[in-house]
Amino acid sequence: MAPGELRLVETPLSFPPTVPNAASAIGMAGLAYYLPPTRRSLAELHGEGLLTGSPETLATFGFEYAHVADGETHLDMAVRAARQAMEGAGVEPAEIGLVLYATALAGSATMAASSDPDTGAVLRLGTVAECFQYPAPYLQAELELTRAAVAGVDQQGCASLMSALRLGRAMLAAEPGIGAVLCVSADVFPAGQPRDLVYNVISDGACAVVLRHGAPNRILSCAQVTKGSYWDAAAVEHEVIAAYFPTARNLIITALEGAGLTPDDIALVIPHNVSRRSWDILRGLLQLPGERVYTDNIARAGHTIASDNIINLRDAIDGGRVNKGDKLLLFTFGFGLNWSCMVVEH
Repeated sequence: MAPGELRLVETPLSFPPTVPNAASAIGMAGLAYYLPPTRRSLAELHGEGLLTGSPETLATFGFEYAHVADGETHLDMAVRAARQAMEGAGVEPAEIGLVLYATALAGSATMAASSDPDTGAVLRLGTVAECFQYPAPYLQAELELTRAAVAGVDQQGCASLMSALRLGRAMLAAEPGIGAVLCVSADVFPAGQPRDLVYNVISDGACAVVLRHGAPNRILSCAQVTKGSYWDAAAVEHEVIAAYFPTARNLIITALEGAGLTPDDIALVIPHNVSRRSWDILRGLLQLPGERVYTDNIARAGHTIASDNIINLRDAIDGGRVNKGDKLLLFTFGFGLNWSCMVVEH
């Protein structure tokens, strides 16, 4: 279907996620992330020609800074986050039976790619031999995870890491012998490209999570919906914005029903770091008070593509915003278009 032929049709979600007994005891341990130490203010980004909108307008959406990789690759950041996650979870390399590497950007899905600084277009993916060199096995080798199989998860945009968590949980439930699953995400924005995208300010960053049986942050339910007719999101931006809120609300209710909960049962929403205004609208649709949405990192960290939810969960726990037994709602959205949601018990 051509972009000009798209119509906004909101289809009710009628697939409450099943929570198998084997999956209900699987949780997220060793939550970790890495943000490049180089940070640019909106004024600095604007001065460097890295914003298409005005700093003043973006500030009204809650943004202040973006973290920018300075000599660090997506692989460097992925390894740092993965090591911290494994250390935090107290797992040995031999306990990891599966590595899932999630990324949103094409340049982060390969070992190395050069891009045009003016357009961001990938110029070179390498020789034929280099085209068969992937980040997931590199992580397996670098971290000495000799027992782990690997797989890449992408094409869900900013929802890629959430998809990896969902798949990793399902794999652990189906094959308990895996032991533990390491989910890693890392993205570096193309050099020279404006860092504001659909009123959001993009940061570089990485995160990692260890999934295992009996871990804290138990995953109670997962849900995802994809609307592929919006695959060319840039060409149908207004339609995307129109579809975003009703689809997000329906998916969140579906995930809550899968866990036997209602919005009132959620102690804290762990969001993706998009416009604060968009979260004001969505929490209004869910009838949630503002203090139950963790928005602290929108200003200081920006939107780190697929890593937001784990960054925010880690910081919310460390900041004393989460208590044992609290029910948490993780939600994100990615181009493609993909809406993903997860209900977690801390």
